Amino acid sequence: MSKAPRAGLATFAKINDVYYGTDDGFAELRPREETCHDAAHVAALYEIYARYEQFYHSVVLTRRDQIHFVSVVGGLYGLNLIPIFRPKQITLVDVNPHQITFFNLIRRAWIASASCEQFLGKLTNASYEVDTDEERFIQTCIAARQKGTLADEQGCSARTFRSSWRYALDHFELTRRLLVEVPVETRVEGMHTASFASFLANNENLWIYLSNVILFVFFDLHFQYPRNVALFANYFDRTELLDLHGTSSGPVSVHCRLPMSIANY
Repeated sequence: MSKAPRAGLATFAKINDVYYGTDDGFAELRPREETCHDAAHVAALYEIYARYEQFYHSVVLTRRDQIHFVSVVGGLYGLNLIPIFRPKQITLVDVNPHQITFFNLIRRAWIASASCEQFLGKLTNASYEVDTDEERFIQTCIAARQKGTLADEQGCSARTFRSSWRYALDHFELTRRLLVEVPVETRVEGMHTASFASFLANNENLWIYLSNVILFVFFDLHFQYPRNVALFANYFDRTELLDLHGTSSGPVSVHCRLPMSIANY
């Protein structure tokens, strides 16, 4: 396959392209609207989380103690991986600057809350500070998603926040502590861009969550120091993992295709 399956279908650059919740870690919905959040639903979510937990616990402690977690923002499925991976540094990237603003608002509300229920209440009631018209618009959309009234022209959503961030919410205080204590950097760029590739090339200890980006664009990433680099992707409830540890004593190139593959260079 020489071209990504959904190449050119969307640009994701506008404020009404923001994703409020994620499809990652779920069976595909048809139609795209969550109808329940019962025990079976939660069990299915935890089957996916368990794959990430198993990988985390399978590597040596020296790898786990140095993780720089890099994730696409999207609908913030990566929030669930923060309490699983317990990184020492976080970088979040998205081609849509408004998606970065969405993350900043969620982080702000999370840190200001003492519990999961208080946090979700803040989202529903828009009871946290905003500073700009952009933030105010996104805050309104967040509240609408919570109330089930988000209109198509406001943004995209199929899943509730409780489903989307179930693991992080179930480990609310740990996630909160990490969001407070761990340095967080955000970058407005696509994962396929030269600037993102350059950022990764000379960094170490990278655990990178690609979400489903490879469905939309194919690209290559190069790593000078692959000893503790791992890449993860989700296609609804199907996960893919590529661990570069032990693959080469020198630099490694990763072909981000379906599936991902590596080649020394």
